[in-house]
Amino acid sequence: MWFKNVCLYTLEQDFPYDAESLDERLARDGFEPCGRLDMESGGFSPPLGEGATQLVHPTGPCLMLALKEESKLLPAGVIRESLDERVQAIEAQEDRKVRKKEKDRLKDEIVLDLLPRAFSRSKRTFGYIDTRNGWLLVDAATWKKAEEFTERLRDVLGTFPVQPPEADTAPQAVMTRWLTRDAPPSDFALGDECVLVDPELEGGEVRCKRLDLSSAEVKNHLKAGKRVSRLALTWQDRVSFVLDADMSLKRLRFLDAVQDERAETETNTDAERFDSDFAIMSLELSRLMPRLLEVMTDDQG
Repeated sequence: MWFKNVCLYTLEQDFPYDAESLDERLARDGFEPCGRLDMESGGFSPPLGEGATQLVHPTGPCLMLALKEESKLLPAGVIRESLDERVQAIEAQEDRKVRKKEKDRLKDEIVLDLLPRAFSRSKRTFGYIDTRNGWLLVDAATWKKAEEFTERLRDVLGTFPVQPPEADTAPQAVMTRWLTRDAPPSDFALGDECVLVDPELEGGEVRCKRLDLSSAEVKNHLKAGKRVSRLALTWQDRVSFVLDADMSLKRLRFLDAVQDERAETETNTDAERFDSDFAIMSLELSRLMPRLLEVMTDDQG
């Protein structure tokens, strides 16, 4: 459940649902496994996983949700091989050429024949609504994936006005200043990786990993005009992450100070552990995210 990424949205109005009423709404779009002839299926599922029934897991002011997606695995090579065999058989038996329209029909028949026997895979995307701060945080590596989550919520709620945060200063410019000066705000520390891009050369980028970011090599790239599009940071020795120029967080990790607090919390069941972890994680993010938005406005920290 611990988030590895964060795409943050701000709610444009107070969230009108509590856990119970939101659960009732989500039940209208509850997850159902793929049917025999379905390629994919999706819907909200209990955050606690198998055996649980609640579609909303509340902890304090935060409401955890999980969007589950299932898809059938039909390798393109298997379909292509079956299609080739059928086409060759028809052409040999009937002494004629199989045209594209007929091939498309044959392909559809093959897919329908294979679907009931196909393996499936599923994945869950977690997100939670922080009703106190007016946020939605989604554990998604891209905004496109996060938008799938928000669109699904919007569909089931009828309306769900949210938007990504807007920084007064472009994050790329702020991160470039931090790295140029070796001086992020006092409660942040530079990590050991970054991505530098050339604003005048499309696709021109330099990826630095496991490198001292104050080194001459990095400084020379900055002097040549490259800009920072991703930067590894640590906040208060509690949380590390890679900040993207689009304001998303990637490779989020909760460090020893947080894990020690987690270890001190007594839990007897999986549900209690989930509840405790969610409380700890949401508390850390409720402190980190406002600070991060603040330093994007005032990069003097």
